[in-house]
Amino acid sequence: MIMGTYLDNPITEKVSEDKEDDTLVCGVSSMQGWRVRQEDAHFSLLDFDENMSLFGVFDGHGGAEVARLAVEVLPGMIKNQSFNVGDYENALKNAYLDFDLYLRSKAALDRMKILAEQDDPVNLGDANADDNDVKDDGDIYKMYGFYSGCTAVVALIVDKKKLFVANIGDSRCVVAVHGTKATDMSKDHKPRDKSELLRIHAAGARVTFDGRINRDLNLSRAFGDHMYKQNALLLETEQVIIALPDVQARMLNAEDGDFIVLGCDGIWDSLSSQSAVDLISNHIHEPGIKLSSVCEKILNKCFSAERRSKGVDNMTCIIVKLKHKKQKSDQKGGDLIACKLKDLELHS
Repeated sequence: MIMGTYLDNPITEKVSEDKEDDTLVCGVSSMQGWRVRQEDAHFSLLDFDENMSLFGVFDGHGGAEVARLAVEVLPGMIKNQSFNVGDYENALKNAYLDFDLYLRSKAALDRMKILAEQDDPVNLGDANADDNDVKDDGDIYKMYGFYSGCTAVVALIVDKKKLFVANIGDSRCVVAVHGTKATDMSKDHKPRDKSELLRIHAAGARVTFDGRINRDLNLSRAFGDHMYKQNALLLETEQVIIALPDVQARMLNAEDGDFIVLGCDGIWDSLSSQSAVDLISNHIHEPGIKLSSVCEKILNKCFSAERRSKGVDNMTCIIVKLKHKKQKSDQKGGDLIACKLKDLELHS
């Protein structure tokens, strides 16, 4: 399905939040924009596991239910056997494949039905009323994860210094090395890419002149979209659309000012990785600045008042900034001063 439904007037209100612990600061903001529905979802789990944080952006298409279910279920699936032995690359790969398989289960379909009804209760209520005469529940449920799906970019930070990024689709993670140089930690999966194109053709589909699979999806890896994963003669990693992520890893250096940016393609359609890092680095060190407000600046930069221009998609941005030792010592020093002042007040 080609995504092409827009509002007469955009929804520019932003949903933003900030989180912080002893070692990092995180800000996130999302905006619906011109789209009829907000189909993005995300998580920011600073205390994902001991000395580990997890961040993810999921860009839904054909509905928000797959993206929202990923937020609920995927973190738990990452804590698998590979995770327990410290093999985080395979932990992420296995979790992605397991989640995509889980989407076909009755438990997942039931939950996605609820999530879809929460998203659009009027239209789906009518649709379900029309389906009352259908005896096979499979026909009703087929729309959830069959004609809908989502991209996924997930960043796992281990011991606050080792970064693992797993990606399917065209959401993106970027590291700002030394706080200034953009280094992509994910590769957009597009149907025209040589390796993707070979797999798509081998699986029996075609890529049209506009870079879409069968004039439909303009990405080649995603959760869901099971209408493209029906060839019983092929492995799950050989289908037209696959959920196998590319995983990249690198060391982070808080002392050098490294920070991380995750965003859906609504961001990257308008900004290059470097231009996003440049914009963030111009504001990230301002005294008292909230990272969510920097995310909002990114969204404002990408948003278009013209529906025919770039910047009309849903947008979600997450910024993660690592604290260096001086910042942590300054924070402890401030807490100590506050305690001493309080003692003085009590004894005066």
